[in-house]
Amino acid sequence: MRQSLIRDYENPNLPLDTRVASLARRFPCLAEAVGLDPWTPEFFGQWLIEQGENTASWHAGQLILSLLGTQPQNGFDAIAAVRVWSDSDREVFAAWARTWRD
Repeated sequence: MRQSLIRDYENPNLPLDTRVASLARRFPCLAEAVGLDPWTPEFFGQWLIEQGENTASWHAGQLILSLLGTQPQNGFDAIAAVRVWSDSDREVFAAWARTWRD
């Protein structure tokens, strides 16, 4: 997995799929996710289903898929996500929320 310190998700000049994949790679709960390197949304979505709903990875994945414009099964619920995420996952989310630009 690419462990870049550069947060490509902050660069609005990059294609959306590049930015979203960069964000996904930063979530510790997605460290073992299939479909991140190379970015393959179909594999990533299947991996999420296998993780089960209401897990940290599920919620992070719902955020990622919602940013891509695909309709997650139940939508992204930030409150539910924060409840199950680790401190590290919450830090990634907070950093993203402060910097994200469409």
